[in-house]
Amino acid sequence: MWLGSIGVFLARRRGWRNQVWEADLVRAPVLVDVGGTIRRPWVTWFVDCAANTVMGVAVTPGCPSRESVLAALRAVALREELFGPLGGLPEKVRVDRGKDFLSRTVAAAFGALVVGVVDLPAYTPHLKGTVEGLKPGGGVDASGLVAGVGAPAAPGGRRRARPKDAVLLGFEDFTARLLDWVEWWDTVHQPGLLGGKSRASGLGGGSDSGEGGLPG
Repeated sequence: MWLGSIGVFLARRRGWRNQVWEADLVRAPVLVDVGGTIRRPWVTWFVDCAANTVMGVAVTPGCPSRESVLAALRAVALREELFGPLGGLPEKVRVDRGKDFLSRTVAAAFGALVVGVVDLPAYTPHLKGTVEGLKPGGGVDASGLVAGVGAPAAPGGRRRARPKDAVLLGFEDFTARLLDWVEWWDTVHQPGLLGGKSRASGLGGGSDSGEGGLPG
């Protein structure tokens, strides 16, 4: 939200890599074929607030759970080709009272990794605006995330009529395309705040250090 020529409402000072992450569960705005059943997949992801970098992601055909949170957290720690060059652990992560993020199992994992959890008040999406901006209707053009992945879902989750001959993308293909988009977002896209650099290069590539290319 802009306040004329003054600045951005509730803007936080940008920190360094792995200082603060935000976590969220997102229901994809598309319909896909899951073993013959039409569903809207769910995405669980962690985003680094320093440069809006997607650090870890898990995709599920049904409702997310503590297992999907742990899978996304595991993806952060791995750097094989499937997961990309970025990784590390945050000093703290912001969540919004989601029961899966606050479950005993996930809390134990964060505790073992010495990651602080900031449990935000309910209905305050502006307090984790970085990850909220990646949602459809947020700061990112959702068409870039879901381009070519089948029929879009109706706003508000309502059922939308689709052509009888429409062929929906399968869940596995949707997941592959989503991961391709995440790789593009992190390693190819060059946001203005990084002065023509990708997020990966602006954050110092695979280094876990807080001495990345962003100002503190």
